[in-house]
Parts: sequence; C-alpha cells; structure tokens
Amino acid sequence: MNNLQIEIQMEDNSMNDNTYWKQLITMFAEVGLKFEIHCWREELEEIKNALKFGNEKADDWEFGTIIEGIIDDKFIDMLQHTTKPLDTKIYNKMTPFFSIFFENGFSSEHYGTEVHILSAPIENTNFTVLLKQLREHMIINEHFI
Repeated sequence: MNNLQIEIQMEDNSMNDNTYWKQLITMFAEVGLKFEIHCWREELEEIKNALKFGNEKADDWEFGTIIEGIIDDKFIDMLQHTTKPLDTKIYNKMTPFFSIFFENGFSSEHYGTEVHILSAPIENTNFTVLLKQLREHMIINEHFI
C-alpha cells in the first residue's frame, strides 16, 4: 500500500485550550460517516452526552461503553463546541471522551492527546497549515503503510 498515515502525539501540558484539537477533528467529521465514542464505564456524564448522538454498541469491553452513530450537523456542532476538560492530572485532555473513531480512519484517542489519521481530509490546504502549527506543540510522525 502507498497510503500516508499520520500520528500526532501531545508531548507535554503546554496546550491550555483545545482549539487545535477542534480544528483537526472537525476537518475529518463528515456528515454521513459512522462514528464510535469509547468511554470508561465510570464516565457516566460522558456516556450520557455521547448517547445524545448514537446508541450503545454491543461489545465485550468489560471496562467501558461504546456508543456508535452517524455523524450529522448536530454531532459536528458538539465537537466544535467541546470544552476542554479541567481534569488534566493524568492526561492534558482535549475532549471528555476517551476515544473517538470515524469511519474514514481518523481517531482521537487518550482524550485527544493522540490522533491517528489514515486518509487526508477533503480540504488538504488547511490541513497542511494546521499540521505545521501543531509541530510547535506536538510530535508528528508521517509514514506510508
């Protein structure tokens, strides 16, 4: 295969807001694509909020809950208005959700501190500019798979 894979990892707690995370995730959130949100079982408020956009998926993850659904304008609006969590002791959280996966190969994991991208967004120019800005705060690895 000759597909570019990009991995973005936050290297420290220097990011005080989640503006970059919101810009990045909304570049890949396309109406009509499937999504999954993974939450730890004890994250009751997060699960409740995710259930506004999808349904619980039957799975064998004993420590968590997976919510699946279809991306729509309301879901994208929620992503664009996600407030950066105040709980940053373990992770410098960008999102209250442990993991978010999109059908197009985009994932935001470990509360947005790690992002994996398997396909370029439709609007590639803004993406290239954003990656350049992110290099100041994050480790970015690009390789072909």
